[in-house]
Amino acid sequence: METELKRLAHLVRANFIIKSACLAKDSGGMNVRETADFVRVDSGLPSDTFNNSVWLKEQVKPSDTGLIEETVEYFNKKQYPMALWSWEDRNSCTFETLRSVGLNEAETNVAMYADLDALRPDPNGPAELRRKEAATAREIEQYGDALASLFGESAEAANVRLYYKRAASRLLNHSVMKLYIGSVRDEVVATGCLIFAPDSVGIYDIATRQEYRGRGFGSAMFHFLLAEARKHRAGWCVLQASPDGINIYKRAGFEPVCEVTVYENRHLLE
Repeated sequence: METELKRLAHLVRANFIIKSACLAKDSGGMNVRETADFVRVDSGLPSDTFNNSVWLKEQVKPSDTGLIEETVEYFNKKQYPMALWSWEDRNSCTFETLRSVGLNEAETNVAMYADLDALRPDPNGPAELRRKEAATAREIEQYGDALASLFGESAEAANVRLYYKRAASRLLNHSVMKLYIGSVRDEVVATGCLIFAPDSVGIYDIATRQEYRGRGFGSAMFHFLLAEARKHRAGWCVLQASPDGINIYKRAGFEPVCEVTVYENRHLLE
């Protein structure tokens, strides 16, 4: 059972790496470095939403400090915030090693999985919410604007908007990353994303504008994404849930597999 859980955890991690890197690999303004130890994605923007480093070893040990320092220094020199993602128990030596190079723990989510064939998405939803795949550059920019609203009026919000504005033409009919929007009276109020990796479909970016929350839009988008995933693929579906949202996914049929801890360098840039 432990071996199977590790395999599933690696499946979730691999899907996330594809999400982080698939646009960067075909963009002149972004950069991806892949080694046996880590994957580093530089989005070309000062945004820790898109600047990611993913550790690939079973555990981050004190002997790995030099490699981690190299990655952190890379972003620090550019004055770019970044996030390092670890699929290890934050109580292990991973936590102490990452703290020793100056990174702070930002959040911990739960990696989850389900068999798409066993899921039964609820086709119902608020009648006022129109759900569809983003099919124009304008709709992709609206997707970015809805996501950016989660960050208020911060610099991060501006960078999230700019990221999707720059990537809009490449995201149209993309074979790996598909964006979905939920609209009320022509305003995009909810979002969701599917990542079609070779061995899984990942669900990301389920978000609702603050002023439209509490009306079932987020849940409706989630079930719409499940239906879209089942339409295109069989096999595993994966996601990363916040502690507040984990019960929604459990009720839909997802099971937890491991914790995912995110560390950041933003405080080092102040």
